[in-house]
Amino acid sequence: MSITTQQSSGTPAPTRPGGAGQAATLVLVGTLTIMAGATVAPAIPGIREAFAGTAHVDLLARMITTTHALAIVLFAPLAGGVVERMGKKNALITGMLAFGVGGSSGAYLPDLVSILAGRAVLGVGVSLIMTSSVALVADLYEGSERQRLLGRQTAAGAFGGVVLLLGGGLLAGLDWHVVFLLYLLGMVLVVPALLFLPKRVPAVAVAPGQDAAAPARKRGIPGPVLAALGAMMLGQVAFYSVPVQVPFLVEDHFGSSSVVSGAIIAVQTFCTGMVALRFAFIRRLAGEYTLVALSFLAIALGYTVLFLAPNVAVLVAGMFFMAAGLGSLMPNLNNWVLSDAPPESRARYAGFLTTALFLGQFISPLITQPIVDALGIQPTFAVIAAGAAVVSGAYYLGGRRAAKG
Repeated sequence: MSITTQQSSGTPAPTRPGGAGQAATLVLVGTLTIMAGATVAPAIPGIREAFAGTAHVDLLARMITTTHALAIVLFAPLAGGVVERMGKKNALITGMLAFGVGGSSGAYLPDLVSILAGRAVLGVGVSLIMTSSVALVADLYEGSERQRLLGRQTAAGAFGGVVLLLGGGLLAGLDWHVVFLLYLLGMVLVVPALLFLPKRVPAVAVAPGQDAAAPARKRGIPGPVLAALGAMMLGQVAFYSVPVQVPFLVEDHFGSSSVVSGAIIAVQTFCTGMVALRFAFIRRLAGEYTLVALSFLAIALGYTVLFLAPNVAVLVAGMFFMAAGLGSLMPNLNNWVLSDAPPESRARYAGFLTTALFLGQFISPLITQPIVDALGIQPTFAVIAAGAAVVSGAYYLGGRRAAKG
């Protein structure tokens, strides 16, 4: 057991009392990270039309959906240090304000360049929110309670994604400016954060004679944590191919509408949330390495179904496997890294998690699109399935080696 989950007596540390308000606030914060990209996507055609006279409008309009991710990748490695200096609650509130200001700026800024600058501010806000909120969960909860909260955070993001997939398109149909106002939710959540989250969190006690900072100072990032970060990045590379490629398959190959492709992705997102809600129970069935192996095996099965799918109905069946994999993978990796992190460095480790997650999303189309260009969409799904199966086997063997060691 990690020293971060022990008291000086060697018994499991109790969950710090915080009440339903504290837990609900941390869960709701999980909806903000999924909002970063999903909210504005339906507005892109309207934005392109509104700024049709701008040079390189096609590129700049599409960059609205990716600029925040690049900002997150660049800032997230520093976010942990910023959070540790500011304090987790202050950093979370600062991130929410940046989220609200940067995200909503598209509703009133006059040109594409300034809107892209606002998206960069949004990315910085997401980095602070994700880093500080995950670290707060680690500080305030232990054991099964922590696992339950991390699962609920993942589920909240997934369920929020479903609402945004359905609602964002409706709002964009009214006026593309209105979509950006949804980001003001970040500023609304400042109120419960001020009311329910503690300003200071008592340090977690460690066993006598042990130095909680020793792992970070002597060995750098421990090998198991690197394994978890690698799984986070690879999982996002695999997962992000669904929203990037499935709409083209549904509309161009199967002849269905964009509404159908959005509904398919919404089904996958909703089921991911349902699986994540059961993470505390799932975690009791297997260890970290085994769960990662099973998650990637489910992803491999899902992509195999997508590769073989002759119609939309079979595509939906493949999404259930994908949801099982991602719904267990995300909270497992968050819990794994934060359980192994030295207590005073949890924010820094949470920053590593944020970097791995969004780096995987950012490079996913860079990796898969050349394969799509060479082979086509469904053969690319077969390649991803094979890669996920290899990753599954590697983590299974890694878990057996760790158990023997």
